[in-house]
Amino acid sequence: MFTLGLNGATLPNADLLTAIEAAKKAGFALYEPRVNQLYEAASYNEDEKIQKALDTSGLAWLPLNALEGVFEFPLDPLPEHVDQVLSLAERFGVTQVILVPGKPSRKITPSVTPATLSCLIDRARLHRVSLLYELIGFPTHAFPSLEQAYAVASNVGTPLVLDTFHLAVSRASPQEIASLSAEAIGLVHLSDALTEGRAPEDLLDQDRVLPGEGGLPLVDILEAIASTGYQGPVSVEVFHPRYRECDPYEVAQEAYRRTEEVLQASGWPV
Repeated sequence: MFTLGLNGATLPNADLLTAIEAAKKAGFALYEPRVNQLYEAASYNEDEKIQKALDTSGLAWLPLNALEGVFEFPLDPLPEHVDQVLSLAERFGVTQVILVPGKPSRKITPSVTPATLSCLIDRARLHRVSLLYELIGFPTHAFPSLEQAYAVASNVGTPLVLDTFHLAVSRASPQEIASLSAEAIGLVHLSDALTEGRAPEDLLDQDRVLPGEGGLPLVDILEAIASTGYQGPVSVEVFHPRYRECDPYEVAQEAYRRTEEVLQASGWPV
């Protein structure tokens, strides 16, 4: 059975302790931390406070979001960058980390990426962490189609993070999504977007809003994901700047309510 989680980006003006409390009070069972949140907590040596907050709330970690720019970093400094993020995840007991491809700074093809990703997977094991690979549908990013992202991830046995926003931006069809196996999907990111007068490929992260506040075909996308048999976590991740002016507790409550509504409309068991 799937469970609902909240991504730290959705509460941009909340520190990690506040965000955890707000997520729990809203009804979420999982929390998806951002790298900057854990770096800040580490700088203040808040490890015990964070663990106590998790224990008190009963929340569990979703994967750490994210190891950015996997194909953007030059090869030489990449291991150091990777180890910093993996060490952070290990320090706070987060057992999975999301890989984000980024804009490629070097020539890459699906045939040469397995070596890079296999190296990252090996490094992650040293930190007792496993990896997920996220489809980023922006045209300027590496492997921006679902077909390409699946090929990259499946070559190394890494589950995909499917984001409703990036599925829409990449124009992935419901049939293409439904053709995946449930085992190929490790996490679903849920957001809507303000789409009026915009083509999907022109949308930006700052256009992302809570489910039902925008114009993405969320029901079609979620029905397609459900048809794969996926029953894993769903995490609400939005970036619109207007949420910076809002009370994080109210945003979390609205996120939970709207998520339940769109999942029910899509036939997901809630």
